[in-house]
Formats: sequence, C-alpha cells, structure tokens
Amino acid sequence: MTEQRGPRREGELTDEQAALLLQSFTETVNEAGQIAEMLSKYVAAGGRDWETYERLLDHWARQGLKMVHAGRGPLRPELAQLSAKQIEQSAGTTAREGGMREHLHQTVAAAVLSTVWFAGEHHLIKAEDWPEDLPDVVLTAVRQAPGINDDPMMRNLRDTGGPVPPTFRNDG
Repeated sequence: MTEQRGPRREGELTDEQAALLLQSFTETVNEAGQIAEMLSKYVAAGGRDWETYERLLDHWARQGLKMVHAGRGPLRPELAQLSAKQIEQSAGTTAREGGMREHLHQTVAAAVLSTVWFAGEHHLIKAEDWPEDLPDVVLTAVRQAPGINDDPMMRNLRDTGGPVPPTFRNDG
C-alpha cells in the first residue's frame, strides 16, 4: 500500500481552493452547531425521551464524520479512491457487475474504510500500517450488518446483477 501514498502537497492554494475548503468546513461546522442548538432547546424545554436524543446525537455524530472527511480528505485525497479500489478487490467484483445491493455495500464499505484510515492517520497510524485484510474485514462487516441490511430499502431491493451471496437469500 505504500506505493499508493500520494506526494506531500506543497506550494500555495489558489483563492478558489482556499474558498472551497473554507466553505465545505464552514457548512459542516454550522450544521453541527444547529444540531447542538436543537439539543440545547430540547433540554431546556424539558424533553427527556431517549428516541429524540438518539436521533439528535446520531445526526451530530454524522456531522463529526463529515468533519473528519472534510479535514483529512484534502490532505490525502488518494485514500478515498484507494479504499474503493481495495473494497472492490475484496469483493471480487465491481459494484456495477454485482447489482444495486453490491453497489450500496461497496460504497458504504469504502466510506468506512477511508474513515478508518483518516482517523488512524490523525492518530499517527498510516493506511499502510493497518492489517492487509482490513478491506476484507470491513466489507464483511457491512455485508453482515443488520442495520443496513434490515433497512426497508435494502430489504426490497431486487438485484439485476450477479448471484446474491447466500447470507442475503431468503432460503439461507
């Protein structure tokens, strides 16, 4: 994986690049702030049901992941493409060949893998320092995750691509 690492960026950003980075990060931070404001209002109004807290905290966590990608992505843009390539290799098929379910599983798995790499690099674990089977582990976890697979959209999805893996058949 070492050969996949892109060169360290040097020089200066263009005005457009700097503005785009600022805009992307500002939008994410503002959205996180709006969620915090909603949570604050809910607490002040006496709201205590766990379902509402769970939704707000879930949205807040998603904004946190967006911040990770907004902050690390420009530093290592090749990791998003590398994660998609590694997941596709682990799957043994392209998302296009595998149908819509495979496409969704690979897309989610690639996002999880790049998030692991981004967070790892933030904590000084480079992508090449993770185990070689990490893409396989991530794809397997996504394919077996009840949350994504029990979603009504996924349950009703009819693939037109290759054979459906045994874990997703109604008979097995």
